[in-house]
Amino acid sequence: MTEKTEGTDSRLVKMIVFAVGEQEYCIPILSVREIRGFEKTTALPFAPHYVCGAINLRGVILTVIDLAVYLNIQPLADNPRRVVIIVESKNDTVCGLLVDRVIDMADIDLGDIQSVSEEGGSLNGLVLVNQRMIGVLRLETIVGQLVGDTVAE
Repeated sequence: MTEKTEGTDSRLVKMIVFAVGEQEYCIPILSVREIRGFEKTTALPFAPHYVCGAINLRGVILTVIDLAVYLNIQPLADNPRRVVIIVESKNDTVCGLLVDRVIDMADIDLGDIQSVSEEGGSLNGLVLVNQRMIGVLRLETIVGQLVGDTVAE
């Protein structure tokens, strides 16, 4: 128990935990602007298959990514608890992530994240929180693919 040295609290990151299908995932809470109920989206022609459309957020048009489609997971059928998490990436790109439900917040020690084999993928690793296996998403990868796929010159 004395393995942790003084100052390791700085490695704790507050994460928002949400479900996509039966699996739980998390992203840093500082990336989250707000959480909104799911509303009908406007279809975007030629958008990637995982983009469910766009919404108007107080005069700003935002692209919404269906994380179930993006992660190739079966979403919960007829789920009234679906919400859109409005996120902002480090490069100031704002978009929405459609998830099945928000569960809670957790303090994640970055040293506890077990890396996964997919290099450069959207999953940073897995972490065990209260006997639950939670996937830690790379928000920059997900948003970067969206921007890269939808920007045409």
